[in-house]
Amino acid sequence: MTLTICFDALGTCFTLQDIVKTVEERYGEGLAKKGWGSKGFVMDWFHSAQRDYTYLSLISPPPPPISSILKTSLPLSLSSALSIPPPKSSELEGITSLLSSLPAAPTLEEAFSYLANNEAKLAIITNGAKSTTEGYASKAGIIDYISSVVSCDDVGYAKPHKEVYEAANSLCERLEDGGKGQRWFVAAHLWDLAAAKKAGFKTALVLELPSESVEHDKQVESLNKWYETYGGRPDIVGKSLLEVAQEIIKKN
Repeated sequence: MTLTICFDALGTCFTLQDIVKTVEERYGEGLAKKGWGSKGFVMDWFHSAQRDYTYLSLISPPPPPISSILKTSLPLSLSSALSIPPPKSSELEGITSLLSSLPAAPTLEEAFSYLANNEAKLAIITNGAKSTTEGYASKAGIIDYISSVVSCDDVGYAKPHKEVYEAANSLCERLEDGGKGQRWFVAAHLWDLAAAKKAGFKTALVLELPSESVEHDKQVESLNKWYETYGGRPDIVGKSLLEVAQEIIKKN
């Protein structure tokens, strides 16, 4: 039985930590005076851009590239947070240029190596551009483990549109080469997994919370209510990509 595993990219396999650091260096003091932390600001900007990418996909597909939305919205986000006129785009290139070279999430290379050594076929399904994502993967040392990258830019719809997961299933079918397979979807976002589950995938969540909360997540009331909102607890919940990868192999 072929094991095929699809991974989300932005926020799951690749992180915004370099952008957070640069925002802190340039705007951290001003943000703090307004009650913002640099990480909180960056995540708010990023999630707002993800939202707008999805909304524009609803309004008039295909949406513009998410990188375009991020670059366009950053001056306005900073203006709102800092109560300053919107900075010029040229003034923010030290931040926006980092969107093309996001670093790997912890244990990414170890997880992909482990899965490949266990004969899993790996793919990335992303709201980001295909070429940019392949660049992230090359920089992280995982490009040779990946069978394919599917970009929402090519599908014409953003996640969580069903068409994206249909494209992921079609890719899995090709990778299975006519055989029966087990299909998994891995993400750090529960909404992504809820859509993947509806499309027939088994799901695995990388949860960025204190270890004790993740290890005993079934006993954490707020987490269980969160899971319930999104259609139930994923098949696997883990602290890192490597832990999730190891659990997938156990269940295969």
